[in-house]
Amino acid sequence: MKHYCHIILAMLLMAIIPAVAQRIGGGLMLGPVFSTMNISGNDSTRFRPDFTGGVRIALIPEHFIIGAEIDVLYSRQGTSSKKWVGESHTTLRYLEKSHYINVPLLLNIYFRKWNEDDEDESKIPRLRIGPQIGFCIGGNEVKEVKGRRKQQFITPWEKGSFNRIEYGLTAALSYWFIEVRYTFGMANVFKEGEKSTNHVISVTWSDIW
Repeated sequence: MKHYCHIILAMLLMAIIPAVAQRIGGGLMLGPVFSTMNISGNDSTRFRPDFTGGVRIALIPEHFIIGAEIDVLYSRQGTSSKKWVGESHTTLRYLEKSHYINVPLLLNIYFRKWNEDDEDESKIPRLRIGPQIGFCIGGNEVKEVKGRRKQQFITPWEKGSFNRIEYGLTAALSYWFIEVRYTFGMANVFKEGEKSTNHVISVTWSDIW
């Protein structure tokens, strides 16, 4: 509960800061995700590729260098293990796939002020940073044997499965229509077992209006 209060307080403060913004903008976001989990006592986790997509709404300053935005993104995350040979001399690998609705609230810091010929923010390098809260809507446990996959869908309401709420910190660099974003998870992914946190890198394209 203490962590939730900190996240909510940070979101409220960041919503107040950009009162100097001149207009509202935004756009669609879409791109690949490379995610893994840091699981205590497990050094075999690897990044696995997937995708994310959603929308962003931004308060854009035209005479200042600080703005803000809120995103609503669907993100397919998880992790994979390295391959190993089991007792029956078969090649094995496990994957965890998790599905989130992520809502980051980001402070936008522009590396220069707008010029008169700037039609949008695409030509201004930007740093985005702030808290994120995520809502797990399910996932899959996948066992790969000799390249063949068997998977089972798991809801976050099942005992011992995913926690329904996740939170963390997000930082991103943007230029033109491309953004590279990293999210550091701070909450346990699973309800039981060792400490487990998400680590997600995304490379997204976003139109700007």
